[in-house]
Formats: sequence, structure tokens, C-alpha cells
Amino acid sequence: MLATSISRKLAVTAALGLLLVPGCHTAEQALPYAEAVRIPLDAWPAVQVGTRSVATGAGTVEYRYPILGAGHPLTAEIHTSMAERQTEFLEALPESGTPELFQDTTVLAASPRVVGIRVTETTRAGVNETFGARTLWYDAQHDTVLPWTSLFRDEAAIERAHLAIADVLEDGYDMPTEQLPGLVGEVAQRAARQEAGGSGPGEAGAGGVPPSPDPVGEETAPLDLSDPEQALRAAELWAGSPLADLAFSTAGGLAVRMEPGEVPGAGRVGEVLLPVEPEDAEDLLSELGYHAREAALSGEPDFPLGGELSVEGDSLDCSRLKCVALTFDDGPGEDTERLLDMLAGYDARATFYVLGSLVEEFPEVVERTHAEGHEMGNHSWKHDDLAAKSEAQVVDDITRTNDAIRAVTGSDPLTVRPPYGSLNGTVRRAVDQPLILWDVDTMDWQSRDTAKVAEHALTHTTAGSVVLFHDIHPSTVDAVPEVLEGLHRRGYHFVTVGDLFGLESLAPGDVFTDARAG
Repeated sequence: MLATSISRKLAVTAALGLLLVPGCHTAEQALPYAEAVRIPLDAWPAVQVGTRSVATGAGTVEYRYPILGAGHPLTAEIHTSMAERQTEFLEALPESGTPELFQDTTVLAASPRVVGIRVTETTRAGVNETFGARTLWYDAQHDTVLPWTSLFRDEAAIERAHLAIADVLEDGYDMPTEQLPGLVGEVAQRAARQEAGGSGPGEAGAGGVPPSPDPVGEETAPLDLSDPEQALRAAELWAGSPLADLAFSTAGGLAVRMEPGEVPGAGRVGEVLLPVEPEDAEDLLSELGYHAREAALSGEPDFPLGGELSVEGDSLDCSRLKCVALTFDDGPGEDTERLLDMLAGYDARATFYVLGSLVEEFPEVVERTHAEGHEMGNHSWKHDDLAAKSEAQVVDDITRTNDAIRAVTGSDPLTVRPPYGSLNGTVRRAVDQPLILWDVDTMDWQSRDTAKVAEHALTHTTAGSVVLFHDIHPSTVDAVPEVLEGLHRRGYHFVTVGDLFGLESLAPGDVFTDARAG
């Protein structure tokens, strides 16, 4: 059982380099301040940085994230969570105005054992601006992404960390306990009531652990924060805690950010960084927390970057997102480069099912398409009906087209789309790649009507759709801006076929039409 009384008196040290002088303090008295270890992505030259930026008449979205290796779970989690936030922002856009959402990342720690990343978001709408931040921690030993709660030994340690913050605010900023903000105030007031009643905060919960805060005020059993699921549960229970945006201080303790508006005595500052001194933090950290602190204090990031560091094919978890695969058949053609310019304006990735004969005719277009992160697909040599061919003929046709694409891009296309969607058992046996059809057919080849093509795509596309266009028709390319704007405005993310389905789920000869849930 914890001691019946927890000391909540922290030594107030002089701020190094930055003096915050509120009106109720003398100029000679420095407020408690922590210098946080935060490393900008640009200061880690070995890491590739993924960037997404789209500006339309309705608003602007932009974010940056680190790429730590092909399929790395931390890259996937950061990228996907930023995309989720982008969708929420776009779905809530007002009818007027041009609000902005900017998301970015900084490095808190990086070693072969652990990587800590701070994810920030700034939203602007007119003169109003809001800011938020959270941290994610990658445990290399278990190849798992964890929340901030995993840095603490147990829930009692989380409770004590809040009390330490309360001490800094009370002693360093002259804030009465009843005026302490949010969870810090709730924890401090509960501790004060327990001390007044003659019991320590450690005796309040089951097993001697203080109860985690929850909406109904019920006590919960202690959680094992070394377990990823329970650490996530703890993060939910402690939602709104300033510890969600903690860093390690250069002194070896914790640096906890709070909004200046929550700390009236802070004066005019951009942020308040409260110190939890090293000696007070020592008994709070878990094994992962100790590794994270060591990594933070070691200097430059030192994490083994795995696989090819490229923004091509970086991971978005489309099971959590509104993803759509825009696909273009029968090219490349005279309008393909104009289409590429349109896609670039939305940071959209598409899949091009090209004819081998045209790859040889337009090698520069194919090279550019591949270089800009789009996916190349095999659409046969010259658009013959593969179902009318023998197995040997199908093999020859597909192989010849694969060779032509590889000669320009350096890699084989991931998937095949049979012309006309025509296939049979012979085709499935002969093709050593997945076969991709579609669930939204814009019928652009038939109508040649720009407005009808755009309307059909916008009306019928849902999350997981594979949309069929033909970039050899100028009328189709003319429809793409309206399609991109409309789907983007509704929070969709434009991904390749490979990203939509996930490469691990694509088996040779299997036929796919869409990736809709259920």
C-alpha cells in the first residue's frame, strides 16, 4: 500500500534562459519553468518527411509526419490519425469562410528501444485559433505504438504526477487548490479532501491505488500500463490530462505543457511548461519511461530506420478512413499529364491501368506518373479480350506488358485489370497478379459528358470504392477537378489500389471490385 501521505512540496528552481514575470511576482523572482526536449523533424536529416497539403476555396489542410521505414507502425499510426483529424475538420467546414488545419510532428526521443513523437494541430478560423497536442510512443521491443500512459509505472504514479503539477501551480504560481484547472484540480481537490479526512490518496482505490477519473465518478480496478490495451484504456480514462503533452526536460525530469489561459499568473507567454523535477519523476516512470528519458537526453535522434524510406506507398489504414481509389484505364494519352497536374493539387494518389503498347509510345508520361507516387497497373498490351485467349496467350500478353512497365519504372505493376472486365478461369490461372475490377463505373467512354461523369462519380462513390475512368478522353479529364473537390470536401482520401486493399490481402488470380466495409 502507498504511504498514507504523499509529499506535494517541490523545490522551485530558477528558470534557465526564460523568465516569466506575472504581475503578482517581483521582477527578481522567476517562475518555475522546464526546458523541454523537442527536436524538429528538420533536425533529423536521416528521416524522410511525408507532407500533405491541400488548399481550396473552402479551407486549407496540411500535415507532416516522419517515415521510419516501409510499413512502420508508428508512421502508419501518425499518418492515419492525422488523416482522421483532417476528415473531421473537412466534414465540419462551414458554408462560408476558409478555416485552416495544420498538423505537425516533433521528435521527443529516438533510440533503438523507443521513439517518442509529439503530434500538434493548429486550427484557424478568422481571428480564432486553437491548439492541441498529444504524444505517441513506439516500443521497439514489442513493435507497438503506445499512449503517454505507458511511460508511467501505474495509475498511482499518474495520480502523483498530477499532484506534482498541482504543487508547482500552487507554490510557484500562487494558485489556490480550488482554482486549479481540469484534471489537475480534480486530483488535487480529491487529495485535499482525503488528507482532511485523515487518509492518504493512496488509500482511496482498490489495492491502494487511487481511482482513475471517469464520467460517473466510480472507482475502477488498477490497470496494467505495460499492457497496450490497458494503457489505451488508461489514456481514455485520463482524457484531458496535461500529461498527454508531456516531454522530458533537459534537467532529466518532466516538462508538462499547459495553456497560458489556465495559468493566470504566467503572464504573456505562448505556452507554460511546468517542471516535475528529476527526483520527483524518478519513482513515477515505467521501464519504457526510463528508456524514453535516456533517449531524450542522449542528444540527436538515434533510431535504426528500416526499409526504403519513401513517401511512396506509405501506410494509411483505410479501415479507419474514408478512402477511395480513382483508377484510369487505356492510357497513357495526350491528356494524362494534365490529369497528373490536377491530382497533384489535391495530393491525390491514383492507379493507372496502362496499355503496354502505349507505355512504349509515352515513356516520359509513365515515368512521371510513377515518380509522383501513383500506382501503375497492367491493362494488357493493346486492349484485347483476355477471356478469348488461350492460357499461353494470356501469359504472353500480361508478361509483355509487365516488361514494358518495368523497363520504364523499374518495378512490375502490382495488379492487372482485364479489358472490359472480361475474365474467366483461364485468365485467373494465367495471371500471377490480383485482378482488380470496380464498383463505380462512370461510363465516361460512352457519354463523353463532363458533367455526367462528375455527377456519377460524386453520387455513387462511398468509402472503399474503386472508381473507373479513362484518361484518354479529354471530357473525363475535364471532370476530374469537380470530382476531386467534391470528394475532398466530404473528407475522402485518395489512395492507390494497393493502399486501399492492403498488399497482404491481394492474392494472385483473386478478383476484387471494392474494399467496402462489410
